[in-house]
Amino acid sequence: MRRMQQTRYIGIFLLILSFSLISSFSHAQLGLSFDIPKPKQYEERQLRSEKSEQKKFTLPRRFIQNTTTHYNYFFNANNKMNEIIDRAKAVHRDDFTQLLSFYNYDLNETARDSVQLDSLIYKATSGIVLHDLRSDWADNMYLLWGAAHYLQKQFDSAYLTFQFINYAFAPKEKDGYYQYIGSRMDGNSAVSVSTKEKNTVTKKIFTRPPSRNDAFIWQVRTFLAWEQYPEAASLIVTLKNDPVFPGRLQNDLEEVQALYFYKQNQWDSAATHLTRALSNATSNQEKARWEFLSAQMYEMSGNNDLAENYYEKAIGHTVDPIMAVYARLYSIKVHKSDGGDYIEKNVQELEKMAKHDRFWEYRDIIYYMAAQMELERHDIERAKQLLEKAAKYDRGNSSQRNRAYLKLADLAFANKDYRQAYNFYDSVRLDDPELRDVDAINVKKEMLGKMATQVEIMKRQDSLQRIAALPEEERKQYVTKLLKDLRKQAGLKGSDNEPLTSGFGPTQLDIFSMTQSSKGEWYFYNTALRAKGVQDFKARWGNRPNVDNWRRMQGVMSQKSVDRRGLDNNVNANNPSTAGAPQPQALTFENLYNNLPLTPEQLKLSNDSVQNAMFVLGKILAEGVEDCDGVITIYEELRNKFPEFSKMDEVLFHLYYCYDKNGDHSKAAQLKSELSIKYPGSALTTIVTTGKDPVQEQQTEATKTYEQIYDLFIEGKFDDAVAQKKIADSIYGENYWSPQLLYIESVYYIKQQNDSTAISELKKLESKYQGTPLAERATTMIDVLGRRKQIEEELTNLKIEEPQPEVKKQVIIVDTVATRPQVLKADTAAVKKPVTTLPTKTDSVVTKKTAKPILAFSFNAAAPHYVMIILNKVDVVFGNETKNAFARYNSEKYYNKTFELSTVPLDADNKVVLIKPFDNAQAAIDYINQARPKAASEIIPWLKAGKYSFSIITDQNLEVLKSNPNLTAYKLFLDQNLPGKF
Repeated sequence: MRRMQQTRYIGIFLLILSFSLISSFSHAQLGLSFDIPKPKQYEERQLRSEKSEQKKFTLPRRFIQNTTTHYNYFFNANNKMNEIIDRAKAVHRDDFTQLLSFYNYDLNETARDSVQLDSLIYKATSGIVLHDLRSDWADNMYLLWGAAHYLQKQFDSAYLTFQFINYAFAPKEKDGYYQYIGSRMDGNSAVSVSTKEKNTVTKKIFTRPPSRNDAFIWQVRTFLAWEQYPEAASLIVTLKNDPVFPGRLQNDLEEVQALYFYKQNQWDSAATHLTRALSNATSNQEKARWEFLSAQMYEMSGNNDLAENYYEKAIGHTVDPIMAVYARLYSIKVHKSDGGDYIEKNVQELEKMAKHDRFWEYRDIIYYMAAQMELERHDIERAKQLLEKAAKYDRGNSSQRNRAYLKLADLAFANKDYRQAYNFYDSVRLDDPELRDVDAINVKKEMLGKMATQVEIMKRQDSLQRIAALPEEERKQYVTKLLKDLRKQAGLKGSDNEPLTSGFGPTQLDIFSMTQSSKGEWYFYNTALRAKGVQDFKARWGNRPNVDNWRRMQGVMSQKSVDRRGLDNNVNANNPSTAGAPQPQALTFENLYNNLPLTPEQLKLSNDSVQNAMFVLGKILAEGVEDCDGVITIYEELRNKFPEFSKMDEVLFHLYYCYDKNGDHSKAAQLKSELSIKYPGSALTTIVTTGKDPVQEQQTEATKTYEQIYDLFIEGKFDDAVAQKKIADSIYGENYWSPQLLYIESVYYIKQQNDSTAISELKKLESKYQGTPLAERATTMIDVLGRRKQIEEELTNLKIEEPQPEVKKQVIIVDTVATRPQVLKADTAAVKKPVTTLPTKTDSVVTKKTAKPILAFSFNAAAPHYVMIILNKVDVVFGNETKNAFARYNSEKYYNKTFELSTVPLDADNKVVLIKPFDNAQAAIDYINQARPKAASEIIPWLKAGKYSFSIITDQNLEVLKSNPNLTAYKLFLDQNLPGKF
């Protein structure tokens, strides 16, 4: 009995379910039909989608189509898309010291997964075309298709797909006509563009909501990624005011609103909308990340209370310890509600935090954050102490260590402590992938290293001169005492006959470790000193490996012992850089004493080192750092100490500039007068008195002259070009030649069969501009010219037999009445004798063709196009060279395609190189977008930018242009139809 009741209840449920399904299926609609090109063997077979309108969409048919589309295609395609996004998330790394990106994956990363995205598109396409288009899952498959284009960063294709969903799946009447969107007609709302969704239980259980509303959200995402912000804002406002827009997508709408404001740098609005969309996060960790980002944006907008609140929420949800530490740090940083000196309280809180065992591994981050807070209240010294602690407690986080050293270097640089700034920059590990602008760091470090070298030279020579200035007895006692101290610190006995065997002596050692011939180079730039350091280290410690505790012999017992004497003997032999270096001096009294500048010659050499170092240091301060106070200090000292310095005009020039910049105009006027009196013929005096640089003007004049010569060459006026080049060379020399000029001149000589002169010009180009594309072409051309006779002979003796084309025989029966031949049958056999036919009448109506004149340009983007390189005033020699260059480029870049190139003259000044075929305008534009960036550097580097331009054209428009060669009119026409493309 009980079983019968259960069976009855099940039957009733299935009956109700059937009626529900029938009612829900009764309004099924067909998307847009389409034609799909098929392989030849399948041309006669119909796809399931092509049969959609041939049969009724019955309940069993609907059930089968929905089930197979859902589980065989949509389910797998959707999983594939999630896997692509998950892989992009897996390689994403957040930098919590910066504002987080909106999403925890990058579209550049998803676009790299091109194979899987293509597979996703294939799966979505198959799910559509292999099933009835009335399936409930067709719109969902289209949505996945559009999402795949979005992840590929093909935003135009994604836009078209989502737009297609909008139109194809819009609400319809019962008779199949589309209802008007955004209109009161058909009973719609005038402010509604969405599809009203049914929320019945059966709908929720057995069907997926219509993807048309989801497509609106994806459309907004596409606009934002495409940087089409007005369109995105318009659609957001429309959906916000749409009363039919479903509640299930409200969070998605809040999310894209937050993204819109994020991209517009409107932090408060972005944070507000993002907090409303937190439920969209797929996990607690992603939710914590968005809470962290919301807190960052609230902090940037000045809302510290909300920022602290969301940092605390992120701490509660995250499973990432790094995020938790940073969230706690930032929470302390923004805590300002207690009043008083909140920075001091926060710093103390952070220092307590650093002492806890829980945060032992994160002390570098904590001290760095505390230093940032100290910088907020401009306590530089305290900030430097905390930054040094941050660098000291390095736990393998090279990025954090680099941040500390870079901040220390910047602070030292701003404080004009350039020597210390160099040390900090030198401590930065440049192999850190998160390090930004490594080249700028290297440039600054190199500049500071040169400055440090000059400072060391000045200090060393000043110390030597001060010791030399002592009375002789006092000087000898000083050197004797210093020698004992140095030998003691080096671990040597009291005898002064033993050489120095350690490189770890005090800084005074540098004073005497230089020979006078080295002009006081800094230690690290002195080959002899560095070689000596290696020798001394190995002599004392042996060949120790680069490991921790290298002092302890038991730590390196496993290493092979090396004979100390053999090491010393092989240092220079194994190191080519030190093979010719002078041997380091032994640490004896005589060697130390003799290095003092005691004779006039030695003193002059020492003074030369000092004044040269001061000059170089001041020049770097003036031109590299623009530290006018430093320039004034060092150069005024140089003027006072060494008034006869050979480059005093440059010293006065920099002093004039710095005094004028600092507002001391009277001092600047005094220096200007001194320059005019003492150095009237100096170019620097001319700059100060007239404001014009004669050297620069000469360079400008020379450049203009050689550009005119270049134009003469390129326009084919070779005799005038050669004559004027000889005159210009006699005036300016070879300093102002351009590689383009040398190349086109060599091409001219090749045309004149003057190979020796051409090779000479090419060799100049090859040596003067090494590493450039034109130098590489010159090398190739020199090789070809060396084999010119051989190549010409081979081409002359080459016999090419063209295959005879197969001629088809036609059997012709002549009608003697009509006297017109009628072709009845074609025989594929080759004709051995010509067929003679009777003369026929000429039908004037058929054979006489009157060409319709083409009067104006017409635009058809779908028609086949040429790519057109327009050459302006370019001789035919260089026009052919341009055509050959693009032929080489095409063969290398598009090796699997065949292009035809031709040259067409338009008028006396312009000719065009045509490249075909391209299926449509977009294909031609894509080619230009690939070629244009490489044209000046790789393809045609001998042509100036003003000598060529890119465009596209159809056959029809080419005929119009030939008949009326008005390039200006054609460019205007093209710009009206393709604005901004050319």
